[in-house]
Amino acid sequence: MKNLLTHCFCPLLCLFAFAGCANRGAADCDSRSTALDVDLTNRLYPKVQTPTESLVVVNLANDDIEGQVAAIGLQGIINRDSREKVYVMNSRCKDNHGGWKIGPTAMAQMGQFWLDRVLEDVPQQVLPLDTTKRNPAFRALVGQYRDRIKGVVIYDPELVEATIEAATTIAAQTDALILSPSLYEEVKSYGFPVVEDLRGRFHSNIECVDWLVEHYFEGACHDVAFTWSHMTLDFAESWGAANKDYVVANRLFTYFLDIRIPEECHYYENIVKRYPAGTQIMGWTDELKADKLFADYGYVMVPFISVENMTVMSSFPSVQGTPIEPRAYEADPNTTYVAMLVADGDNLLHTMIYEPYTIEESEHFGEIPLTWVINPGIVDLAPRVFTWYDRVLKEAGQEMAAMMGDGSPNTDRYSGFAFYCALARHYIDQAGILTMKQMIDGESVAWNVQPYCIEGGYAGTDWRGIESHEYHMDHETFHIGTTNSRPEYLDKALARTPEGEPYFLSVMIGTASEDAPTYALEVKRYLESRNDGRRYVFVRTADLAATYRAWKGLPVM
Repeated sequence: MKNLLTHCFCPLLCLFAFAGCANRGAADCDSRSTALDVDLTNRLYPKVQTPTESLVVVNLANDDIEGQVAAIGLQGIINRDSREKVYVMNSRCKDNHGGWKIGPTAMAQMGQFWLDRVLEDVPQQVLPLDTTKRNPAFRALVGQYRDRIKGVVIYDPELVEATIEAATTIAAQTDALILSPSLYEEVKSYGFPVVEDLRGRFHSNIECVDWLVEHYFEGACHDVAFTWSHMTLDFAESWGAANKDYVVANRLFTYFLDIRIPEECHYYENIVKRYPAGTQIMGWTDELKADKLFADYGYVMVPFISVENMTVMSSFPSVQGTPIEPRAYEADPNTTYVAMLVADGDNLLHTMIYEPYTIEESEHFGEIPLTWVINPGIVDLAPRVFTWYDRVLKEAGQEMAAMMGDGSPNTDRYSGFAFYCALARHYIDQAGILTMKQMIDGESVAWNVQPYCIEGGYAGTDWRGIESHEYHMDHETFHIGTTNSRPEYLDKALARTPEGEPYFLSVMIGTASEDAPTYALEVKRYLESRNDGRRYVFVRTADLAATYRAWKGLPVM
């Protein structure tokens, strides 16, 4: 590639980005070589190394939250090194509200979806359940796999969020069941030894976390960090246990602190900074608080909500994606080129549930070129799902874009920021993705990661990123701001249309928790109904970048 630098808004950013080229001159510097010489060994997303040869399918629909926690924890123990893997369905999570076709509060349940689409070649058997008993799936799993269980950890219902996460960490290292006191009574006849009984031992979340760090942090896997919240036993309110198989199988360290309480919010530093700078913090806490808090520490939050069976999905060989071919349209001065993106794919809930559900269920999917934001880590975490995306989107003339997390480590936390950029470059290259969505520090990330295109900011609704009417080249990256899709924001952005020039517009149309393709049609109709004398052409984001390059007389690739 030739040097496509047209200008840099901030000379200090240019100097920062190309510090590694000081002795060679920028023109001789590889376009993707920056100061970011980072070793990614043991810092990618962990995978289950034992491959899947067959599946035992388990329906959790009749289990309460206590039963689901225990069943999915046991799934992690089994799937870590068994070729016959447990595959669960119908776990509960209040935050999964992506089943828009069923109803406004419906969950998008993807268990059968993935069995039919990416696991159809794997032999499957259904585990028989006695639905006349409480927690039938958990009971059946214990009966079939009791030889794999080495003990139990009993959590405290009086300090449930902290002690369930502590019990999960302990279970991961001891192959123990994660049990409420009532469930313990139900399996007592098996004679499993009690590894830890956490009832009445702690008076606060911090006290529990301190004890857990002292006794179980060193024995955990530190490739990624993990934290979890909303772990109530109330079936209607709980965010559920779907990710616990992945935590247990990979022996991650998980814990709970209430980020809404100032003392506990600040206490995160004592745990987070035990990991190398920049490490991904998977799981969930409060988005707006956590993103800034962890970015200030030099880390990034990667939401991992309501996604079942990652111990199955990650057990298949990782894949390498192939980039789409960007199309450069002839830039007409009376034309606005519009790219629309479906957002929030950094959250694995969106990548693994909302977006596939919507792609399959929307009658208007494929009618307008859209950019679907996913977490590119699924090339490791769920390679067969990535392959499904690659095929389905390319066939429909759509595009995948990458998003690593809601934020990024602050640039003045250089070690963490350098790792984040190196990780992004790694996964974007492996996925063969051209476009990246970046919220905070988009300019700095663009210069250091150098994707083909970067969507900056949130949606023109707040301080994050460049303005929705701005676009320019950051060396070889086309960097464009993003606007919200509501009419008042579209009108504001279009009021900045330059005279006698083509205009380039990126529109975030929301998430796939609703029928995004149908909404995209509504946005298209609104833009065309303006009758402002301009033509509107709807393209993928990579095509937007290619068209801009061609208009500027720059090489398209």
